[in-house]
Amino acid sequence: MAVPYRYALMAAYWFAVVATALFSVLYGWHSWRRYEKTGINRLMLTTSLIATATHDELDREASGLRFLAHHLAATHPLRHPAWARRLLSEYQKVSPEIASAELIAPNGRVIASTAIPKGRPQPNFQLNTRIWPGLRRALMRPGLHISRPIHGPLVSRWVIGFSDTVMGRKGRPRFLVTTPIRFNNFETLFTGLSLPPGLAVGILRDNDYIEARAPIPRGKLAQLLDRSQTGILVRTLKRHPHALEGVFSGWVSSDREYRYGVFVRITNYPLIAFADVPRALWVAQWWHRQAEIPLIFLIAALTFSGYAYRRVQALAVRWEAEAARRADFLQNLATHDPLTGLLNRKGLYLVLQRAMARAKREGRLLVVGFLDIDDFKGINDRYGHAVGDAVLKTLAKRLENALRGTDRVARLGGDEFVLLIEGLRRKADFAPIVEHLRAALDQPFFADPREIVVRASLGVAFFPLDAIDAERLIGRADRAMYVAKGRAADDERGWVRLYNHDMPAEPNASNGQDSQADE
Repeated sequence: MAVPYRYALMAAYWFAVVATALFSVLYGWHSWRRYEKTGINRLMLTTSLIATATHDELDREASGLRFLAHHLAATHPLRHPAWARRLLSEYQKVSPEIASAELIAPNGRVIASTAIPKGRPQPNFQLNTRIWPGLRRALMRPGLHISRPIHGPLVSRWVIGFSDTVMGRKGRPRFLVTTPIRFNNFETLFTGLSLPPGLAVGILRDNDYIEARAPIPRGKLAQLLDRSQTGILVRTLKRHPHALEGVFSGWVSSDREYRYGVFVRITNYPLIAFADVPRALWVAQWWHRQAEIPLIFLIAALTFSGYAYRRVQALAVRWEAEAARRADFLQNLATHDPLTGLLNRKGLYLVLQRAMARAKREGRLLVVGFLDIDDFKGINDRYGHAVGDAVLKTLAKRLENALRGTDRVARLGGDEFVLLIEGLRRKADFAPIVEHLRAALDQPFFADPREIVVRASLGVAFFPLDAIDAERLIGRADRAMYVAKGRAADDERGWVRLYNHDMPAEPNASNGQDSQADE
């Protein structure tokens, strides 16, 4: 018998588990997308501020550089290098962010420089393979130019080349003025920003070189500035060359870390501002802010529901075990005697039918013994029914102990017992069993604490020799028992009688009556 609503409870539990799992997935996905969108918006705001600040700073530097170039052009600086050096020095005094100021001729020769003491020879940049290609490109085009960071050569620090080319009447370059900005000063654009831990911001050139970055990977400044980048930002820009702004996520080449970021192009300059954060940091922040508490709640709910489910399962097992015990009890009550625990009449016939089938199949003899207590009514009258019940229970236990494990004992009612003994090859095999029964019956019976004399009679019939159906087999064992009851008082061996066809149907009855009963 199943627990009421057990399968409904099981279905409800697994539905709740599946629903909770789906809800967790959907909630996690939705909250992550929302957090990602919010984070990208914050990054975009930060990057836009950096792009605006950089643009304004470069415009200020460009205005000063144009003013300087205009004054130099009016004084024919190639003819008057001393005057040009004086202008450059005055400009550097009012522009502390620049590392030096140089006037360079179209052939690459430095005419004047604030980084070289007066009286020392000026270098020729045409001989410097690291600097000359960039200067040559700047000399070929008029206007402002900003180069990638370089180390030196006139100052022993990282600088960002910032130059203006002044052209002549025929479109030929007259000279180039350069005011390289200190790299550290360029990074001061980021110092006003309150950058959270893990956030990196910077400026990237169109030729894939880093112009500035904060923070600088520890001990990797030269590696960062002296080589072009190959990470996800560069690949994203190459896939979308005309995008003014965008989002990227992947491995960055500056520190070999997977990051989420955004970029914004700086108007009128070959520069891109960017900001990015490590994926691990973003995931950790999302976890602590969005997912941890709900997930803990869901885990607690699943744990509680799992405990409840286990309790339901345990109760189901107990319910089924109890139902099985009740069924066994009812079955036992229907087939067993409540006083002695032996088989009753109904149980006897069920067992007897199976025993007869086995005996027939195996070709063995089945013994049916009908045992009755002599003068049991006198015991009840003399000692009371409680003593009589005690005698019956003691006798039942002794009969079970005297027989083999494969044999059975039943109580038909009152003081009548039936013994089923299986597996005998011949009648003679029954003799040792009779001795065991005799020994069990010869033991004294006590009651309060008097000894009670108990005598019994046993009638025996053999299947299939004496009968082939249960009713006749028990009936003929009963007739043999009645014959044993009629023995003399001093006849100790006559307590057992085997059935034969000459026995009367009732004690002291004629053989003719027995013959009629057998027909």
